Amino acid sequence: MAFTLKPVRSRHCYSQQELDFALKSIKSNKDILILGPEKIGKSSFLLQISEKLRSSKSHTPVIFSAENCITLESYVKKNLLSIMEAYKELFPHHQALISASILELDKLVSALKIGESAKQCLKLLLIFENDPKTSMDDVVKHLFTFPSILAKDTKTTAVVMIDDADLLHTFKSDKTSLSLFFDLHKSLRDTVFVLAASRRIPLEGFAEISLNPMSIDDTRTLLKDHDIELDEKALNTVYNLAEGVPFYINYFGRLIKHSGKTDSSSVNEAINDSLSNELHFYFSEKLKSLSPKELPILFCMAEHSVNTPSRISRLLDYSQTNVRRFLSIMEEKGFVTLKERGVFEIHDPVFRRWLEVQSRS
Repeated sequence: MAFTLKPVRSRHCYSQQELDFALKSIKSNKDILILGPEKIGKSSFLLQISEKLRSSKSHTPVIFSAENCITLESYVKKNLLSIMEAYKELFPHHQALISASILELDKLVSALKIGESAKQCLKLLLIFENDPKTSMDDVVKHLFTFPSILAKDTKTTAVVMIDDADLLHTFKSDKTSLSLFFDLHKSLRDTVFVLAASRRIPLEGFAEISLNPMSIDDTRTLLKDHDIELDEKALNTVYNLAEGVPFYINYFGRLIKHSGKTDSSSVNEAINDSLSNELHFYFSEKLKSLSPKELPILFCMAEHSVNTPSRISRLLDYSQTNVRRFLSIMEEKGFVTLKERGVFEIHDPVFRRWLEVQSRS
């Protein structure tokens, strides 16, 4: 078994109680909002929910992903493919549909065993980029409506799971944004929506599930599943730095397995080496999205362990108003989280540790 930094159906990233609650809510036609910071395992949780729903055969889950999407158009095309793959019994040759010319499309769509409204919806989503008369508002509406139309043909309930839902507003085209979904979902009562987000989205009627870091026992079990047994000192070294975040448990586990050394000293060395090399380049690139005014705030938070605008403003001689404004911008960019009123935190524990090291060098 190999460690992976990609989302997986891992039972270690959440509790059975969380999974049971999600499945029970979905089967009761209740929408869900899954909350948790980056790398906590939200995508893995969606994969596990999807797998469980497929085995029940009463629901058809579709996962909408923003991965590798830059524009609204790329998001639509990527997730149209996700819909067709979810309903593969209706689209046995979906790749041919994606690559078909406009002349071939009518024939291919006509041969599909789906209703007329589903055919019209599919054609619009396939050719919208080549039809200047098509409204992007209509494209967005059809994208989120399509699964429920197909669910009627399969006599199942559509479950649309939107990963990184808090990023929808960033995908725009002319005057249209994917955030149109937040108004649209109210009218789609025959679809269950499961949203995963790094911060709370103001939505009514959504049950909430907050994913927490892994326990040290789950960390030990995950490493054992990959044939790595650490003594308590080495295990605590990994756990305390990763703070139970599944992504980093997997990352450090991969380093340890590659080195073949499990003693505490070697584990410490491997982790510190990664902070100076691979993770250093990754985090350095990440910082390039921050402005010269935002960077000192982030380093100040890490170096002095401060998390309120008043304390940061005193240390940097910035006005509190500006500090609050820049913290809000960095929250939008995913660098900090508003933990409670007036209190921000750098939620990525390894990034926080790297910033501390950089501030001292």
